[in-house]
Amino acid sequence: MKLKSYFFLIFLFIILVFILGVRHGQRVEKNNKVVDYLLKITPTLPAPSPTPIKYVNYKSKKWGLKFTYPAGLEIKEDATAPAILFEMKK
Repeated sequence: MKLKSYFFLIFLFIILVFILGVRHGQRVEKNNKVVDYLLKITPTLPAPSPTPIKYVNYKSKKWGLKFTYPAGLEIKEDATAPAILFEMKK
């Protein structure tokens, strides 16, 4: 074969690769549009509202102490010393 026929075949191959690349790019662009559309219509979950903390009043007759504490704690007084211990409720 002549040198011109090789150049012509290479030229046709380059055009074929270019056309295939353009078609692939069009498919990718179409898929990106579909994904963007689906992401726009997907509902988002509302943010959960925080649970309000409940408080309880405490008054020690023995020590004359009064304060407010979260309801999730359990209070234990020390019988011999002026100490109040907090523990998590189970």
